[in-house]
Amino acid sequence: MPLQIGDQVYVRRSLLDLEDDDISPFYRTTIRVRQDRSVQVDKPDGNLSGRIATSKVATNFGVLIIRIGDFNEDGLLDPLAKSVLHYCRMLLPGDSVRLIELRTEAELITLWQMLHGMCEQVVLVGHGDAGGFLFGNENVAPAQLAEIFSAPNPTPKEFISLGCQTGKAEFGKVFSAAPCASEFIAPFHSVHGCIASLFTQTYLSERLLGSYSAKVAFRHARDDLLGAVSFRLWRNGNLEAGPKT
Repeated sequence: MPLQIGDQVYVRRSLLDLEDDDISPFYRTTIRVRQDRSVQVDKPDGNLSGRIATSKVATNFGVLIIRIGDFNEDGLLDPLAKSVLHYCRMLLPGDSVRLIELRTEAELITLWQMLHGMCEQVVLVGHGDAGGFLFGNENVAPAQLAEIFSAPNPTPKEFISLGCQTGKAEFGKVFSAAPCASEFIAPFHSVHGCIASLFTQTYLSERLLGSYSAKVAFRHARDDLLGAVSFRLWRNGNLEAGPKT
């Protein structure tokens, strides 16, 4: 919905000439003036801000990190999930970030129905390949996952998969065509946990702090980070960016 006078929004502190000395770099405030593609908001001292582009104003934040466990865990998933969690806790207000840990489809179905409304981005952490993610000792195919995430008809989310090879067409094409996904980002090849964590952090920083579109944020994260060239961006069943082979 278009921004309206009286809306509660988040604005980068630096745009309000505030020191970046808070836990989050964003300040929650209220729109007082709306003109064309800019707004003015309340500052902490009671004065109005200067004009701020609407593209740099957010009405809602939310990152949901889903750690999908298996029965042969190798010590990678915990530090990977928690590195993304801790970064997001510094990036966003505390109630905008959540980590859930599960091993079964049934857990995912229940928790997703409870939590889908709090997130704009979903980060999938687990062991995967082009055929799906490993839940416990069972492989769950992309079509099955898409069906779970498409109920109960949530607003489309940006999905970032850190499962190896889930960026291949067998997975990415199917999942990104589902109504649950506005974008699907995932590695085409196997990817080291360090690269996966840094890529996610860089993408979210570009997307949320930089206020870039998903495609531009993806390109910046991929181009700026050594080893991230494997990542692909899928949208509506089509490969939008990343290696073709």
